[in-house]
Amino acid sequence: MLNKIKDFIVNLFNRIIGIKRYDFKSYSVLLLAIVYIIGFIGIYLISILQDSDENLAQKQIAAYAAGFFLILFISMIDYHFIGKYYIILYLISLGLLLVCRFSNSYPIYGWAHYDARRWIKIGGDPSAGINNTGFEFMPSEITKMAMIVFIAKFFDVCYKKIKKIWVMLLAMVFMAVPTYLIMTQTDLSTSIVLVAMFAVMLFASEVPMKFILPFVIVGVPVAAGLFWYVIQPDQVLLKPYQQRRILAALHPEMFPELTYQQDNAASAIRSGGMIGKMLSGDTGVRGTTYVPVKESDFIFTAVAEEFGFIGSILIIALYMILIFLIIRIAKRAKDYLGMMIAIGTGALFSFQVFINIGVVTSLLPNTGIALPFMSSGLSALLMNLILIAIVLNVSLQPKTEVPVEKDEYEFL
Repeated sequence: MLNKIKDFIVNLFNRIIGIKRYDFKSYSVLLLAIVYIIGFIGIYLISILQDSDENLAQKQIAAYAAGFFLILFISMIDYHFIGKYYIILYLISLGLLLVCRFSNSYPIYGWAHYDARRWIKIGGDPSAGINNTGFEFMPSEITKMAMIVFIAKFFDVCYKKIKKIWVMLLAMVFMAVPTYLIMTQTDLSTSIVLVAMFAVMLFASEVPMKFILPFVIVGVPVAAGLFWYVIQPDQVLLKPYQQRRILAALHPEMFPELTYQQDNAASAIRSGGMIGKMLSGDTGVRGTTYVPVKESDFIFTAVAEEFGFIGSILIIALYMILIFLIIRIAKRAKDYLGMMIAIGTGALFSFQVFINIGVVTSLLPNTGIALPFMSSGLSALLMNLILIAIVLNVSLQPKTEVPVEKDEYEFL
C-alpha cells in the first residue's frame, strides 16, 4: 500500500514538474539576471524616493527575495500543466474583478485610491478611510497573467479550427469581459495594455489575415472617430477627469492643474543632464520631490534625474534585451502553447514600458501604469515574476526536445 502511494506521488510530481523532459542548458539565466538588475535599480531608487515613515523599499526587497524562490519553483512546473487550468484562472480573474467592482462589505471588498476603485481589501475596517489597515492587492494584475494563459490555451485548444471566424470572435468576447470590468474601475491604461497585448497574440495565433484585416480597416477610422468624439464637450463615454487628461495632453497650457505632474517630471528629467546627479555628486534638492507617485508610476523620472540621459538609455536597453530574450524563447518554444504564452508576456511588458515612459516624458496623456520590475507595488511585481517563471519553463523545453504527447481537449 505504501509503495502504491509512493508511486502515485512520484508519478504526479513528474507529471506536474516534468524534470525528465527539461533541457537545463536552455534555462535563460540571462533573462532572470536582467529582471533582478532592473529590480535592484528600482529598489535603490525607491529607497531614496520614499518618505521617512514608509518602508516601500524594504517591502520590495522582501518581495524580490521571496520572488527568487517563487521563480525557481514555478519555472519547474510544466507550462502544459498550468495551461490545463486556463478556464479556472479565467473564472478566478473575473470573480476578483467583480468583487472589486461590487463588494462593499467585510471581509473582502473593493477599495479606491485617488477616486479609482482598482484594489481589493481583505480584512481591516471598510469605514476607516485612509487608516484602513487591511491587506490590499490589484486584481487587474492577476488578470494580466490569467489572460495570457487563457488566450494562449484557448487558441491552442481551437488550433485545428483556427481558420474559422468564430474562433477569433469568441476570443474577442472572452477578452472583452475582463477588459470592460477593468475599464469601469476606472483603469483605462491597463485596459489599453490588455487590448494591445491581445492584438499581438491574435496576430501571432495564425488566425487568417482575411478575418483580421477587416477589423483593422474598420477599426482605424472608428478609433479616430471615437478620439474626436471623446474630446467633445457633450461626450458620454469617458468620465470628466479622463476627458480632461486627454485634453491636457493636446492643450497643456489650458490645463496647468492637470499637467503639473508631467511638467515637474520634465523639469526633473532635464536636471539630470547627461550623466545624472548621482554620478556628478549633486546633493541638492531633487526634482522628484515635487512629482506625485514618484516611487511607482513616475519612477522613470528618478531614473533620468539620478542616472542622466546615458543611464536612461541603458535602462531602456535593459528592457529591450529582456523583451528580445522573451521573444527568442517564443521562437524556440517546443510547441504552439509555449510560443503563445511567451509572445503574450513579451507584448505585455513591451506596452507597459512604452506607456509608462511615454507618460513620464509627456508623449502620452497622464495615465497610471507601473514600470515592470522597477516601480513600487507588490501585486504587479509578484505577477510579473510569475510570468517570467512560466516563460523560463518554456525555455526549458525547446524544439530540440522529443515532443510530449498532447492531451486532447474539446472546447464547446
